[in-house]
Amino acid sequence: MTTSARSPQVEKVDASLRLPVLIFFGSAALWLVVGTFLAAVALTKLVWPQFLDGPAFLTYGRIAPAAVNALVYGWASSAGLGIALWLLARLGRAPLNYAVLPVVAGLVWNFGVFLGLLAIIGGYSRSIFLLEFPGFVSAILFVAYLFIAVWGIVLFRNRAAGAVFVSAWYLVAALLWFPGLYFTANALLVWHPVPGPAQAPIGAWFSSGIVNLWLAPIALAAAFYLIPQILGRRLLSYNLSLLGFWSFALFAAWTGMAQLIGGPIPAWMVSVGVVSSILLFIPVLVISINLLGTMQGSYGALRWSPSLLFTVTGAGVFLLAYVQGTLLALPGVAAIFHFTDVLIGHGALLLFGFVSMVFFGAIYYIVPRLTGRDWNGDGLIRWHFWLFVGALGVAYVSLTFGGMVQGFALNDPGVRFASSVGFATPFRLVAVLSALALLLASNIFAHLFFRTMLAVLEETKPLPEAVTV
Repeated sequence: MTTSARSPQVEKVDASLRLPVLIFFGSAALWLVVGTFLAAVALTKLVWPQFLDGPAFLTYGRIAPAAVNALVYGWASSAGLGIALWLLARLGRAPLNYAVLPVVAGLVWNFGVFLGLLAIIGGYSRSIFLLEFPGFVSAILFVAYLFIAVWGIVLFRNRAAGAVFVSAWYLVAALLWFPGLYFTANALLVWHPVPGPAQAPIGAWFSSGIVNLWLAPIALAAAFYLIPQILGRRLLSYNLSLLGFWSFALFAAWTGMAQLIGGPIPAWMVSVGVVSSILLFIPVLVISINLLGTMQGSYGALRWSPSLLFTVTGAGVFLLAYVQGTLLALPGVAAIFHFTDVLIGHGALLLFGFVSMVFFGAIYYIVPRLTGRDWNGDGLIRWHFWLFVGALGVAYVSLTFGGMVQGFALNDPGVRFASSVGFATPFRLVAVLSALALLLASNIFAHLFFRTMLAVLEETKPLPEAVTV
């Protein structure tokens, strides 16, 4: 364990961000528990359809999208916004002025997510993936986001003179990409829907963009900051950073069209999606070499830094998830696995294995610097890591192999559709047990966070001058 003294300027920066960032992290922890609980219920209903089959609001068609939206907009987006604000302020040595405005905007954002989930469960949702919230809820989220993002851009604009670190590139890009994505998709699909044939390409572009242009850049920004910072060394290569950023920005925006292979859309759109998915392997490989190469000779640090352990694991899963995404975009592979549990496993790998693992690492690193004290329960952090990784690994493997069996059965004209579903049932049962373990791990994380916050509130002594890495 190492300690580092904080300069007066850094102390001022952290003090200005303490309330808004901790509110984002606290709400994110709550939404993580809600989302994993709903996901466990949805997976259980796939295996046991009679489970909670009475009330209409507990049907699979409502619980499943509610789980996804709670995890994407509640957990990942709230955590990502808190991480983005802190990183931009720390990188630029710029304190956050008028912090009450992002605090209010953050509360409005979470209120919008709450309203959206109530609407989905109540049967007032849309049928477009990740756009299930009613139009008025989307408007609330969009306005709340604008107030938060503006403060992020102001932090970047007010940064101290000097070179712009690679993390700031990804953060500013994500803050600018998300409103374009969200406004365009809602305007064309929710507020004033375009004709039916155009809706599928827009929906595919949006759903891939939420990961590739919003959550992934924030996670990469956190990884690029945390790994060199914790190790106390420079990033492996500045030139690789440039190549990775610009090539990722170029190709990641168009991969969604590969979801529509075989659909009633122009062939060139599918071709663009397939080619972009294949070419995306270049920046993914470059970014992975840069991140994991920085770790060379220092893997022993994973034993004493939970933040580094989570972050490096997420960086490794980043490579695995995007390589699998490239393979799933190939027409021959998509023809077999496109409508199977393989895609569910891949989505879980992206959201939980890559984005969430890096976000956990960032939160474990940031909170001690905002509160001036260590986490209240180091042993539980290790339990959180191994339980989360183990549960996710088992769920991913079971869904992938079950989806493969399901896919080959679907493409066999001698096998009935009902039989293909039956083949996947044992694998889904294992996934249900893994989802319960993920729920337990999520509760451990939430317990750690709120127990630490209570300990901070109970302290009356001044904040110390040193914090634990």
